[in-house]
Amino acid sequence: MHHPPARSKLRTTALVAAVSATLLLALAGCTSSSPSEAAAAAAAKPLSQEAFITRQLGLSSVDFGEYLRRQAFTLQSGTTEFVTAWESGDDDLARSLYAPTRTFYNRMLAASASFPELDASLDAPDSGWHAIEAHLWPLTTAENQGMPVRPTTTDQRQAVGQQLEADTKSLAGAVSGLRPTVEEQAAGVAALMAGRGAAAAAGEQEPRSHTDLYDLQAYVDGSREVFSGLRPILVTQNAALATTLDHRFDAAEGQLNALRTGVSFPGYDTLTSDQRQALQAAVADLTASLGQVPQTLAG
Repeated sequence: MHHPPARSKLRTTALVAAVSATLLLALAGCTSSSPSEAAAAAAAKPLSQEAFITRQLGLSSVDFGEYLRRQAFTLQSGTTEFVTAWESGDDDLARSLYAPTRTFYNRMLAASASFPELDASLDAPDSGWHAIEAHLWPLTTAENQGMPVRPTTTDQRQAVGQQLEADTKSLAGAVSGLRPTVEEQAAGVAALMAGRGAAAAAGEQEPRSHTDLYDLQAYVDGSREVFSGLRPILVTQNAALATTLDHRFDAAEGQLNALRTGVSFPGYDTLTSDQRQALQAAVADLTASLGQVPQTLAG
């Protein structure tokens, strides 16, 4: 049997020792890191529930603030186009722009407590958008107790239109740095759906134009935007409520989708009794669940 020379054995042993030493040094190097690597490693660690919620609170406020600014930006340009049609007397065009343009305003209303005076000027029954609505869809002589309805003058149109544009510009400024807290968002959505949401589902929000379904869709849009930001926090407090809200948002949107044709909704006054009841039930369920969110987050 052939045996390798003793010198070969020593060389092999030295090589193994050298490789082992190199591996030990490499492993030792893996356990140390530069400050930036240490920070990255710390950031990758799972957050505690308290730290997670703190982070989500900040993200939710920033995200909803940005959502408000985007809606306000689009609302401004749309309002200018609408007012131009209104002031020029092009009522057909103004009627076609009325509900789609208001959508951007209605999506912002979960934050209406932050701009109450502007909200009153823009959306009260007898001012702002609704003042123009009353003229675009005027009362009939019969509805006006037999008296003919006087058309608006050019000066009247300009006065109302200019005020609407001015208020819309002020609204954009009011939300430019707004970051509603999670508590404000939750309370705002609950109030919105219990108030204007329920009114729109009952056909009471747009008495002349009957464009309530556009309003309701916008309220649901804005509410779901808020919910998407709150959900990661809510699920740590009450997972069942978060799941219920998933289903109830889907149900309300399902009812609206069943009524729309493309991006257009029919007048509320054309809905059947069954359609109205189904819509109101879905909105009532959604509203009831949203009403539980403020107390759940506070608890």
